[in-house]
Amino acid sequence: MAKSQARKKSSFWRYYLFAKENIFTYLFNVLKAIFARQSILFAKGTHFISAYPGGGKTLLMSHLINEIDKDKYFFISNMAEFNDVKTLDIDKIFYDNKQNFSIPTTDEYGRKLYAIIFDEINLNFNKRLNRKTTYNDIFIGLVEFLVSHRHQDIPRIYFIGQKLELQDTQLISLFKYHHDIIKCKRWAFYWFYKENKYIDFIPRKLVIDNYIKDFTDNFLLLSTKKIKIKESDLKSYDTKYLGNLYKSLPPYKL
Repeated sequence: MAKSQARKKSSFWRYYLFAKENIFTYLFNVLKAIFARQSILFAKGTHFISAYPGGGKTLLMSHLINEIDKDKYFFISNMAEFNDVKTLDIDKIFYDNKQNFSIPTTDEYGRKLYAIIFDEINLNFNKRLNRKTTYNDIFIGLVEFLVSHRHQDIPRIYFIGQKLELQDTQLISLFKYHHDIIKCKRWAFYWFYKENKYIDFIPRKLVIDNYIKDFTDNFLLLSTKKIKIKESDLKSYDTKYLGNLYKSLPPYKL
C-alpha cells in the first residue's frame, strides 16, 4: 500500500472504471461526485484521518462537525474535547471480546446520529500490544461493531490517529476512506495577539490527500483538497485536552 505507487496509478476515473457497477450506476456516481456539495470527507462509511502530531487532525474533525446542521444531527466521541458532542466510554461498551451496549442513534431532541468519532486511537490500540488480553478484550468488540455499524443505523465512523502504518491491520482492512493531512498552513492573527498578548501562528488552511479503497483493497488517491479554517473551528474544541489527561499524574522529582 505504498503511497507513492498509489499516487502515480490512482485517479478519480480509475476508481469508477474498475468499479463493479452497471453503466447507469457508474454515470450516476460520477455525476454525483462531480456536482456534490460536500466532499468525500462526508461520505458514509469508515474514515481514517491521519497527520503527524500537531498536523491538524482534531482541527479537521472540528471543522467537519461545524459544517453539519446541529438542529438535525449530533455526534458522539470517545473524548470530551469537542463542544456540543456527546461522549462514550469504549472500555464499557466494548469488553469481554464483544459489544455490550447498543449506541443510541437519536437523542433527546429527536436529532439523528451523524457519526461516531474515535480520536487518538493509538493511545487505545498500540499494535505492539495486540497479543495482550487487555488489548483484545476491547479490540475484538470494536471490530465486531465496525463490521455491523451500518446494520445499527450508524452511517459514519471517524478514526483519528498517526500514520496509517501504525494502525492495527484489522482496523486498516475496515477503513474505506483515508484522509492524510499533508500540510497545515499557519498564519499570525491579531485577535490571538490581542487576547493572549503574544504572537502565535494559527492554522488557517489544511491540505488533505483523500484516498478510497478499490476492489483490490488498496487505497487510491481520489483527490487533494484545501480547506480554509474558520475562527469557530479553532474555538469549538479543547486544544489542550490530551495534555490535561496527564496533569493528574504525580510530579516526577528531578
